[in-house]
Amino acid sequence: MKRIVLIPDHLTSNIDIERGVFDSDTEILTPCAKHTSEIDDETWSNASAILAWHDLKYTAEIIEKLEKCMIIVRVGVGFDNVDIMAAGKKGIPVCNVPDYGTNDVADHAMGLILSLARGIYAYNEKVRISKSWDWNDAGDLNRLKGSVIGIIGLGRIGTALALRAKAFGMDVVYYDPYISDGMDKTLSIGKCDDLSDLLKSSDIVSINTPLTEKTREMADHTFFMNIKKGAIFINTARGDIVNLDALTDALRSNQLRGVGLDVLPQEPPDSTHPLIRAWRNRELWISERLIITPHSAFYNKESYEEMRKKAAEEVVRIFKGVSPRNCINTSYIRLVN
Repeated sequence: MKRIVLIPDHLTSNIDIERGVFDSDTEILTPCAKHTSEIDDETWSNASAILAWHDLKYTAEIIEKLEKCMIIVRVGVGFDNVDIMAAGKKGIPVCNVPDYGTNDVADHAMGLILSLARGIYAYNEKVRISKSWDWNDAGDLNRLKGSVIGIIGLGRIGTALALRAKAFGMDVVYYDPYISDGMDKTLSIGKCDDLSDLLKSSDIVSINTPLTEKTREMADHTFFMNIKKGAIFINTARGDIVNLDALTDALRSNQLRGVGLDVLPQEPPDSTHPLIRAWRNRELWISERLIITPHSAFYNKESYEEMRKKAAEEVVRIFKGVSPRNCINTSYIRLVN
């Protein structure tokens, strides 16, 4: 009897990567749904495994329908769209692919930093619009070497970014209450025990944390009030970590010099939000100070293929009776068993 791997969202018929991992006894379904209601209960019930992208939310109600499911794999790093507790209570391991885009996201964050800190984006716009050829057009620029970058979240990507920043001669500090003592010594960087200390001392602040209930809207009005005036703010993590209204106020009041975002609370962005509207209309107060990319920090051909292949390989391990490599809800499963 064939096992059924359900890929509910995002992918359509181009599943050559997944077919290259699964054997002929595996049937792959790709309904490419925009909402979970587009998939009938029988399909949910018969799925042996789910490769979940980011378009759908896998709630407790959906997970309750998974009668034969042996594993859910998030095709990517973030797993905030999966109710991992509900899956754990049903005995279903939830896994992710934590390492496929580590260097790529760090590269992207560094690219946003360089574009803003070196005035690259501003110069490009000035030359394009006015044909100006004046190096003063980007305003006062500060030397990168010796400037302070504060990294919030020193996981894989945060660490990769720290190494890149050090290579540019920047002084690196970090805040991460979940990291064991000694990482600062390992990387020869500074540790901040309090988030406000990092914000007050950093010329550049980069968010590199997962989205949890503790980090949701962590970057709020208080956060930006405490940030060093004239700082550059970067978010390549999750959009909901940042309160967009608070970010708008910080840019408008010049508390922030520039902002680089690869993620937003709503994707594609809400065109009616004042920040997005101002950015699209190139309003003067925000002109050349905000860069937005389409949740693409992870992307290149190699990382995209690696992500999909590793996600499928995690399913194969379960099918073979081998423990998964990257289970993120083990504690919930143990509570039940």
